[in-house]
Amino acid sequence: MKKILITGGSHSEIPLIEALRRLGDIYIISTGRDEGGLGHQRVDKYVRGDYSNGDFVLELARKEGVEGIVSGCNDFAYLSTAYACEVLGLPGHDSYETAKRFHRKDVLRGICRELGVKVPRFQVISSEAELGQYDWEYPIIIKPTDLTGGKGVRKCNSLYEAKQAYHMAVVMTRQNVVLAEEFVEGTNNGASMLLKDGKVIFAFFDNEEYYLNKYLVSGAYAPSYIEEHTRSAIKEGAEKIAQKMGLCNGLFHCQYIVDANGEPYLIDPCRRTPGDMYVKLVEYSTGCRYAENIVRAELAMDYDIPEKLTDKAIARECLMTDRNGLYRGMEIPGEYKKRMIDSLIWAEPGFMVDDYLKYKLGIVFYEFENRETQEYLLKYQYSNIVIHMEDVEGRPEEAED
Repeated sequence: MKKILITGGSHSEIPLIEALRRLGDIYIISTGRDEGGLGHQRVDKYVRGDYSNGDFVLELARKEGVEGIVSGCNDFAYLSTAYACEVLGLPGHDSYETAKRFHRKDVLRGICRELGVKVPRFQVISSEAELGQYDWEYPIIIKPTDLTGGKGVRKCNSLYEAKQAYHMAVVMTRQNVVLAEEFVEGTNNGASMLLKDGKVIFAFFDNEEYYLNKYLVSGAYAPSYIEEHTRSAIKEGAEKIAQKMGLCNGLFHCQYIVDANGEPYLIDPCRRTPGDMYVKLVEYSTGCRYAENIVRAELAMDYDIPEKLTDKAIARECLMTDRNGLYRGMEIPGEYKKRMIDSLIWAEPGFMVDDYLKYKLGIVFYEFENRETQEYLLKYQYSNIVIHMEDVEGRPEEAED
């Protein structure tokens, strides 16, 4: 059997593991520090370890004699994968140096500025004092240069808030600088593309949703409402970056903000698979086995993209609560249940939620008969789906999601 290592094993990696199973007689090994990860339960062998440590991933790959490595849904997982593959001579990934440059927000924004790819106006900040040296128009955004999922990101309305945010970001980052950028007004969207020889050969666009944490995507749905000229600009920007940096075949995923004129501002691109089973949103919407094509690229195999794609009204929703406490269960109304085509709910009654701004109880996928119904039901889902919570003093509470 062919041995393949995957750097990660949470619920996010499940579609990648399923895709590996479909590719044939493959022995799958996963690694990560969370022994309870749902993905680890679906592989042939789990080895506990830190997948963000490139040397650990390299030695594990050597010890197991793997013939390929698939990156999990984390930037550090991709960096470790690129490092190990480069040392071992395994194909399917960018060079380690390229991977590092691509996943540094400050470095990539500089490349975008050079190429004329629109990004928010920014400065790289190495000290609190530097924040007072620029003629900022507030609000601005302060963020680490190397983290995802909204970690350490803060909108600042004054120099005082910016200094506080700077110190918070410095504590969280592995780098010695943080990013300060202008706050761009517009809609939040995502684009997930496949590159071949520096060209975009597949592109999917979505509309993003945010619940209480305005820097953590809680849902996404398609078809996207952005115009064709905006889509073309996004694809053109991805190709410019790919050709400038010499990116190998594979995924190019990004978030962007579209202003009132339809101009897209690139925010956070990555080369690893987006988390929270996003690839299933792409698959249900288009009919393309997206996870399988990502895996194919990382194993240096040819793509398998259907000639004709569908364009269904699909939503992927992360179920979250509005407070900490004991989770007691949830009630999903029939109008949502009958449109549910897939789900994975891992929270068990009695589980203590201690970070409600980040913790997800599970994920559901809906298919809608038309866009109007989709927009209406998604708009009111937080008041229709009831999540039962109990506070730590024992007083029953209900949180609406």
